[in-house]
Amino acid sequence: MNTIAFFAASRDQLQYFSALQQNLTFSSEVVWYKSLVIPFLFISFPISELWFQAKLLTKRKQNSRKGKYYPKFIWPLFTSLSFIQACWLYAVYIRWLKNSSVSTIGVWNGKKFRQAILVVALRAMDKKSVFFETGPLPGVSAIDPKGVNFYSSIPSDVGFYLKRRLSRTVDEIQLNVKATRPGSLPKSYILVPFQVVEDSNIYLHSPWIHNMRQLFELCESLSKKLGNKVTFVFKEHPACNEQYDDLRKRQTAQLQFIDGVTTPELVKNAEAIMTVNSTVGIEGLMARKKVLVLGDALFGIKGISYPVNTEQSLFELLTRLEDLQVDETAISSFIDYLQNDYSIPQNAMQNPGEIHWHAANKRLHLLLSDQVNEALKLARVVV
Repeated sequence: MNTIAFFAASRDQLQYFSALQQNLTFSSEVVWYKSLVIPFLFISFPISELWFQAKLLTKRKQNSRKGKYYPKFIWPLFTSLSFIQACWLYAVYIRWLKNSSVSTIGVWNGKKFRQAILVVALRAMDKKSVFFETGPLPGVSAIDPKGVNFYSSIPSDVGFYLKRRLSRTVDEIQLNVKATRPGSLPKSYILVPFQVVEDSNIYLHSPWIHNMRQLFELCESLSKKLGNKVTFVFKEHPACNEQYDDLRKRQTAQLQFIDGVTTPELVKNAEAIMTVNSTVGIEGLMARKKVLVLGDALFGIKGISYPVNTEQSLFELLTRLEDLQVDETAISSFIDYLQNDYSIPQNAMQNPGEIHWHAANKRLHLLLSDQVNEALKLARVVV
C-alpha cells in the first residue's frame, strides 16, 4: 500500500489531520505548512498554471466586501505579486516533495491559493492527491481522490443513478420539515439562496454569475419580462459578511428578501429552487423540488436538476415552470448515493467520532491501494 502525508494549511486542518493520523491503522505523517520554507532552486515553473491561480486569487479578493472599494489600478499589481508568491510556494513544495518518500498527499479542499499551488506541484512530481472537505450533505464529510464539490468523483450521468440499487426506500430519502407555513411567505415563489462571494463555488465554479448583486440583477431582469407570474424570494447566507442594503431598497412584490424563516421552511414551501451551486439545491432535491442550476455544481445533472447557462435559456424554463418534471427515482438514487456510498459520516470539523475515523480509515486504505471504484462504490449498479 502507498504512503500518505497530510498537508495542513490552517490550525483547524492541523487538528483534524493529527486526530486522523492517530486513528489510522497504517503509518502516515502530518506536515504543517509553516514548516516548509526552503525553495528548490533551478526549476522550470508551470507559468500558465501559476498565473491562473494568481488571477483566481485576485478574483476572489475583488469579490470580497472590502475588495469592491479598492481602486482598479491596484489589481494588476496584486495579481503580479500573487504570481511571485505562487512561484515561491511552488518551489518550496517541489523541494519538500523531492525529499519526501510519500506517494500521496492529503489536502483540504485543494482550491484555496496555498493548497491549489501544492496540487500543481503534485502533478508535476507525479504524486497522487486525496482531497478532504465537509459536505456535500449536512453533517457528513468527503474524502475524494479527484477533488471536492464540482471537481469530485461523483458521477454526472443520470444513467448511473437510474441503474443503482437503493439502500433505502424512496420515501425515506426525503427532506421532511414539520412546520406550519410562515405567514410572511408569498403564495408561490422561487427560492434564490445567496452564497458566500469569496467561496470557490462563486469565483471558480460560476462562469456567468460572478456575485450576488449580479444574481439579483438577473432576477430583476427576468421579473420585468415575466411580470407578476413569478416571485423571487432571496435568502442571505448567514456566513457571508456582505451587506445588501442597496438591493433591499430595490425590492418589489416579485423580488423579496425574507428574514426570520429557516432555509428548510423556505425550501419546503417553494415552487422551485434557483441557485448558482449552493447546497440549498441539494436540500431542494431532497424535498423533491424543481432545481434550476446556474453554475457548475455536483448536482447540476440533466435528469436530476435543470442546468442553465444563459439568461435566455433560464427565461424559457421559467415560462414553462409548471410543466417541468421531477424524476423522483433519479433524485432518490442520487441522494442515496451521496448519503450511503460517497459521504464519510459526521462533520470532520465538528468533533468527529469513532464512526468517522473508521469510515475515513477504510476509504483511505482502499484509495491508497488503488481501489477507487470500491472506495467510492461506483460499481454497485444493477442492469
